Amino acid sequence: MMGSGSFWARLGVGVVLAGSFALAACQPLYGGKPEKLVAPNKKARPKEADLPVEAPFKDIEDCKADFHGDAKIVRQQPDVSRQLTAEGDTAMANADRATDPGAQGGLLKEGVERYRNALLKDPFNPEATLKLALAYDRVYRKGCAIAMLKRLASLQANPKFSHGATAAIDSIGDNAQWFRRYRRDADAAVGR
Repeated sequence: MMGSGSFWARLGVGVVLAGSFALAACQPLYGGKPEKLVAPNKKARPKEADLPVEAPFKDIEDCKADFHGDAKIVRQQPDVSRQLTAEGDTAMANADRATDPGAQGGLLKEGVERYRNALLKDPFNPEATLKLALAYDRVYRKGCAIAMLKRLASLQANPKFSHGATAAIDSIGDNAQWFRRYRRDADAAVGR
């Protein structure tokens, strides 16, 4: 009967193990009841008067740049000028997307430089002239923007460049958000 005793022993051990598994399965896996969460205190929103007021930027009226070189000694490079204008467009578009103020300022400066260099390669480029005026407007250089618009008006007076300059001036009339801080002065600069 040796074999039958071990059967009963194995059966007893199996019943004890099954019972302990059943008891373990009824208990929570990670302990008792969870702690009650406390709602955070709600803070009152600051009033409009409590918020810091940003000082508005002031436009710089003077312009020290010389935009009137001797046209007789200029060797026009329109292809290079168009390429530099496109690079200026890219820099300005990247400035619009930049979130870091330092990076944005650097990109705006790069855009102004590209447009300026485009005009050095082709001083009669109305597109670069207008875009440089818009770039100066973005960096609050009203005096330089007005000087570029006056240059655009003088290009319109020249029959050789009249068509492109007229299209650029018409685009100013079509875009009311351009030069909005001093729109009357801008319109007067282009003869409108």
